[in-house]
Amino acid sequence: MNKDAVQHERGPRTSTLRRQQISNLFEARDSMFVSSTGGALNLAVPKAVSPLSSMSLTPPLDISFPHGVPPLSTLPGAYSSIFSMPKLPLPMTSMLPTPVLSPAVICESAARLLFMNVQWTKTITQFTSLPLQDQLLLLEESWRELFILGAAQFLPIADLTTLVYSCGALDRIFNKAMFLQRVQQFEEVLSNVRQFQLDNQEYACLRATALFKISFEDTSMEICPDSTSSPEHNQQKSLTDAARIASIQDDAQLALNKYITSVHPDQPLRFGKLLLLISTFRNVSGETIEELFFRRTIGNIPIVRIMCDMYKSQPSSTI
Repeated sequence: MNKDAVQHERGPRTSTLRRQQISNLFEARDSMFVSSTGGALNLAVPKAVSPLSSMSLTPPLDISFPHGVPPLSTLPGAYSSIFSMPKLPLPMTSMLPTPVLSPAVICESAARLLFMNVQWTKTITQFTSLPLQDQLLLLEESWRELFILGAAQFLPIADLTTLVYSCGALDRIFNKAMFLQRVQQFEEVLSNVRQFQLDNQEYACLRATALFKISFEDTSMEICPDSTSSPEHNQQKSLTDAARIASIQDDAQLALNKYITSVHPDQPLRFGKLLLLISTFRNVSGETIEELFFRRTIGNIPIVRIMCDMYKSQPSSTI
């Protein structure tokens, strides 16, 4: 009897089980964007908040507020979806009293949030029109910031202690003290974001600012296939169309600045503080996010690799 036959008799191999788990994630991605009942939460942007689907970022950006502060959706321009939130009834809500959620529900909501961010990038023509390697590199380098913004806005969690002891990380990680310290840093960053009481328009501008970046950290947690972050290029990541990406980020920041000036005239330092706030996101380790929310499900497969596979498997403008 050969080895394969013996293995078959004993049961499925570990690699087979792992592939099956990842397959389940891909099969579940569509159902993740369908409203759930029971204790599920709803991620749909509140209808009382004006959508940002028609925000213009075409240089030069001409934003005028002749009659006070109109919804950003009334502004003309070619960048039709760059500041729009995916219209997905995900199981999360924002601005609600923090309920007591089980770790399983929190992790499920985190997965929905992660996939929502991937889907959101697919709706942005200015993103999908970039060279593929630029798209993947930007996704790789911004997933943490996008997740933090989404978690602060939609995940009703203030204390990650429950997750720490339920995710099994303390059993896997050698340096437990450092991990707990990183979890605390994550909590502090989430708390700092929520203290600003950002509205949906500010969140949207910050998402665009975080996505369209031209400078990266020296080291990368994971590598997207086809991106420039291969091991030999890890220390010199480069964008093919950096000038265009920088221009889009500048316009996003300009839009945020003008919006804040109009909505919060009594907070002249708010814009600068929000940009500094985003810079503190680098204090949150990507590995910490993976350990808390995803490791038990995906094993050692990098979350970035899963996101890139998800991104490449979906056509643009699917939402």
